[in-house]
Amino acid sequence: MRRALLAEWTKLRTLPSNAWTLLALTVLMTAGAAVVVAATDVPGCRGEEGGCPVQDTTALMLMGVHVAQIAAIALAAAAICAEFQPRLIRTTFAMKPQRGAVFVAKALVVCGAVLVTALAGTVAAILVGRPAMTGKGLTPQLGYTQLSLSAGALQRAALGTVLYLMLVALLTVGIAAAVRHVGAAIGIAVTALYGPYMVTVLVPMSAQALDRIQDASPLMAGLAVQTTVAGTGTSSLAPWSGLGVLAAYAVGALLIGGVLFARRDV
Repeated sequence: MRRALLAEWTKLRTLPSNAWTLLALTVLMTAGAAVVVAATDVPGCRGEEGGCPVQDTTALMLMGVHVAQIAAIALAAAAICAEFQPRLIRTTFAMKPQRGAVFVAKALVVCGAVLVTALAGTVAAILVGRPAMTGKGLTPQLGYTQLSLSAGALQRAALGTVLYLMLVALLTVGIAAAVRHVGAAIGIAVTALYGPYMVTVLVPMSAQALDRIQDASPLMAGLAVQTTVAGTGTSSLAPWSGLGVLAAYAVGALLIGGVLFARRDV
């Protein structure tokens, strides 16, 4: 396994496009915080009866995940599919006949790369978003109370965002192993994540139906882990339960992709 991991890491790091994709993940997380805060209007609720509604400032700063996950998807799809199109995967299997070990090594390398860059991007997003929010005038008096860096809810949201991006990458690894085509893998992964959300936006439905779709959606359920203010999340599920929904999708995709990767002819 050690040799397989080293081989897959060498493939990943020596392809310039992968380095740029990983950098894009960090940049998109960080820039997303700045852009979202800058685009947030200062509410005119000061002095109104009942005061200003409480906003989830942590989720606001971490909204860059919605675009950063595209980079995680692209990296995972390329890492799995790049060898299939020119049939270079035959060389890999000749050097390492244990296909299961090759698949696990690819998944672990992708997961590790996304972990490092997602962690850097998430920390940067919080460090950039906090002063940006203050500078914009989004103050506690207007409902924008910032949690301290030592607050458990903020740390859970940050860790959950990193895990969310890792799970999105692993979901794509499984899809890519099944379809063996970069474009198709990216398209299916993006549709699986954003499709249910678009349905809730475009199709009129009851509150009960909306809750069911949100709770079953890998994106909306998964991002419930960012919620630090009750009633403001993307799903009615508890934070870790929501992330568990995405984890179930990822595990299912990995099982299907792993079996096809090991048994199907190249």
